[in-house]
Amino acid sequence: MALMTGQQYRDSIKDMHINVYCHGKKIENQLEHPITRPAIDAVALTYDLAHDPEYQDKITGISHLTGERINYFTQVYHSAEDFVKRLELMRDMFYRHGMCQGARCVSGNIANGLESVTFEMDKKLGTNYFDRFRKFWARVQSEDLSVGGYVTDPKGDRSKRPADQVDPGFYLRVVEQKKDGIVVQGAKVLISGASIAHEALIMPTRAMLEDEKQYAIAFAIPTNAPGLTLVHQFPSPDFRRLTPGARGADFGNEHYGVYNACHIFFDNVFVPWDRVFMCGEYEFTGPLVDRLAPCFRCVTSACKCGHRDLLIGGSAVIADFNGVGGAGHVMEKLSEMSYESELSYGCIMGAAYRGRKTESGNYFPNALFANVGKYQATKALWFGAAMGVDISGGLVMGMPSEEDRQHPDLKALIDKYFQAKPGVSTEDRLRMMRFMEYLTGIGNILVAESSQGGAPTASQQLVFSAALKKNLVKYKRHVLDLAGIKQEEPAKKR
Repeated sequence: MALMTGQQYRDSIKDMHINVYCHGKKIENQLEHPITRPAIDAVALTYDLAHDPEYQDKITGISHLTGERINYFTQVYHSAEDFVKRLELMRDMFYRHGMCQGARCVSGNIANGLESVTFEMDKKLGTNYFDRFRKFWARVQSEDLSVGGYVTDPKGDRSKRPADQVDPGFYLRVVEQKKDGIVVQGAKVLISGASIAHEALIMPTRAMLEDEKQYAIAFAIPTNAPGLTLVHQFPSPDFRRLTPGARGADFGNEHYGVYNACHIFFDNVFVPWDRVFMCGEYEFTGPLVDRLAPCFRCVTSACKCGHRDLLIGGSAVIADFNGVGGAGHVMEKLSEMSYESELSYGCIMGAAYRGRKTESGNYFPNALFANVGKYQATKALWFGAAMGVDISGGLVMGMPSEEDRQHPDLKALIDKYFQAKPGVSTEDRLRMMRFMEYLTGIGNILVAESSQGGAPTASQQLVFSAALKKNLVKYKRHVLDLAGIKQEEPAKKR
């Protein structure tokens, strides 16, 4: 099958009849729903751009599985250059929609990890997961499918491991093995783009121990599989899209600006064996998580670099509209925002070029640099958001609605008193203010998602601490040697 078009993607999602709810009501047609339609349009861009001669080299490549030209969101990485191309694509795509690519993004990183780990599982255990997975992923590539990546479990009491929870369902688990497949129960939460993807690729959220084999599972299922229920998360800005009379500039990023993430509940979902890529092999969950994490942290950081680029541009525009575009303090803030952002991008580029190949041929970025880049990306986005609000001014949090602005008794008042720089209409200024509300995170969840997506900052700090402990002895030894100071080696603890 050739690369899909955006319209073919829309039609295919409509035909799936996915069991998804939003604000207490079942969504009958995601193409017409105000919460799902914008995200579908953002994903459709990834299909249409693959047919654009000027963009094709950025968003397509040649599959190592089929030899066909494929969309790069389904590519796995075999070199630093492969991974860098993905990072550049993520940053550039954000310029085009200012939105998440979750329905295609996370799964490619899981696929890279699974291809590597299943190769090693088969070699050690004599299983056939590797061939199974490659057949599935070759189909994803050749049919140009969107695949959601499911990682995060509800987790329950965070102080307890999966096997110690009061309810075993806090982590997705196998409840029955049959001759033709497995049955799973549980949930995955905060999954980007889940309801607008054709397939779901599922993996454990953490390393498991021997008594947690039931949680050591990786598999794929269609998004409309029997027993699946999807519920849209509903951050407060999304209410505006369901408010009668709200329109146009009320939405900030009018055409694309709904993040689209779901909580997914598995009620005795059956998975055929040919779609199962791990089942009980707990000792391989750690390597899978360890390999996925730096990939995803780099990719989501690249996406947020694109977001910060828009935030810098939006801050500059609103400063112009406010009449202070040339002010020294504004330029200083924009410069600092750019510095913080490029520092993150430089780290993830370093991670890409200092990575390693596994025996299967898959390529993974350097974990330490990836975590540093992700940590910095989060700091940069919060800093940029604060600067964007500071440059915009208080109106970014207090704009009148479009219904107010169009009301015959209010229009003249609003047009008069909310104008700033001569030559810039009140409508354009308010529209830009609403877009800055979106970009700064006051009107969406992107800032919080940058912190939590790909693991919260505490996870990166653990990596830093572990690396520092390992390196500190070496650093101290070099200093003492150069200073001419000899010290006895400390006695090892029994």
